[in-house]
Amino acid sequence: MITTDKFVFVHMHKTGGQSLGYIIEQCIPSFNHIGYHYPYKMLPSRYRDLPVIGMVRNPWDWYISWYAFNTRPEVSNPLFFIVSDGLQAGYRQTIKNLINLCSDDQRSQNYRNALIHILPDSLEGNQGVGLTKDNIRQMSSPDMGYYSWQFIRMHGDIDRQALLIGRFENLQQEFLSIMKKLGVEEVDALQEKFNSTPRINESRHSHYSKYYDDELRDLVAKKEKLLIDKYGYCFEADDSSEKAISFPTIQIGGKNDSFQKLSGKSNNFLMIKSNIDLEFIKKKLAKIPERSWHNSGREETYDVHKQTQALLLIHDADFRHYNPTYQELYTQFRKELKPVFDIIAEIYGRNGYIVRALFARLEAGGTIDAHTDGLFSLLKCNRIHIPIITNDKIIFKIGGEEKYLREGEMWEINNATLHEVENRSDEDRIHLIIDWVQNSTIRPEDKRPIQVVKKDPGSSITPSYNGRRVGRNEACPCNSGKKFKRCHGKPN
Repeated sequence: MITTDKFVFVHMHKTGGQSLGYIIEQCIPSFNHIGYHYPYKMLPSRYRDLPVIGMVRNPWDWYISWYAFNTRPEVSNPLFFIVSDGLQAGYRQTIKNLINLCSDDQRSQNYRNALIHILPDSLEGNQGVGLTKDNIRQMSSPDMGYYSWQFIRMHGDIDRQALLIGRFENLQQEFLSIMKKLGVEEVDALQEKFNSTPRINESRHSHYSKYYDDELRDLVAKKEKLLIDKYGYCFEADDSSEKAISFPTIQIGGKNDSFQKLSGKSNNFLMIKSNIDLEFIKKKLAKIPERSWHNSGREETYDVHKQTQALLLIHDADFRHYNPTYQELYTQFRKELKPVFDIIAEIYGRNGYIVRALFARLEAGGTIDAHTDGLFSLLKCNRIHIPIITNDKIIFKIGGEEKYLREGEMWEINNATLHEVENRSDEDRIHLIIDWVQNSTIRPEDKRPIQVVKKDPGSSITPSYNGRRVGRNEACPCNSGKKFKRCHGKPN
């Protein structure tokens, strides 16, 4: 928000505000910068008699520009992160989620719950999304789209005479027309600066109509009807044969392999199996000495896991994405884990492998604070949770959605977005956590040679790699899809 002797300028996202703010500050000496993306209600009382200027944009175009801008690698927007399900959703679903953010449906409520966790308490010093926790708590416009809700929040009563709104589509002419109407003396300097200044923060995309299907187009028409009617907008189709410019990939690591967590079937939790027999695993876990739970260092390495302990089965400290290391403890549970691993292979196909597996224990009364996972491998895997010991007072929250995961169920979770756990009981919780990796997600730089160790120089069988014995009929650890005896275990 910028004030001058003649007017107040309110900077609404993706309506040319950066360019206008720069030109105002360059040409009008009386300017005063009040705050970045501050709404009208935060305007100091001494400026309340001044007319307020803002810009409006075709709502269909606004959503496409918002999405394209937030796919830039240098942009970090918590709102985009949440409504895109931790960067897992495509542009149509992400935009749909944003349009419906004010709605009463459970999915929208989940997004708002998650936003309350990560948004700041104040706009002071904020250079990003321009929203606070209280903004989301007070969001109550179920029939209105996000853009209309945000526009009204930024400008106040949009029917008052002191509010002068120009259309983004004719930015320069409409802004200068308002300046002349207000008798701003620097109008000629503003005109000259417009002519010599390129647009700031422009998003690279084709005509907005290229990105809409009928469902999304009609949703904008319904939810943004207030602004569409008031400012005379309509959906204008581009009938040219020009192919739409693709949005920049937001796949982590820049590898666009079409990988989707939860197979694109859900956004937070996906039930994939129930009634798994875990009795043999539970009996063997009961015999593990307490000191073994503290060998991983998990509670010391990661602050959010300070109330957890782990038994590492398949794990590498560098979270590599290929050729995982089978820990010594794995051999003790190999027989009991095989039925579980077979279920996972059946569900996810044979074109992948388990890159990590561990037993994780959360202390009675403990919490795993809200966080998101990073690193390429953690974001390019199917994260599977199987409760071994649990109860209905243990609540898993993902993307603002809460669930109780029952013993013997197998769930895939979206660990790319905000998640946390509360153990409200007096009993420790134990989950088996497994990360399944698809072969398509392997990058060339991830691969490392299989370290072969032969039984003796004349042997025709290679019984181990990286120090772990491999059965002849097991899948080869090089992920070729062949049995070990027909691949790296084949006689020379």
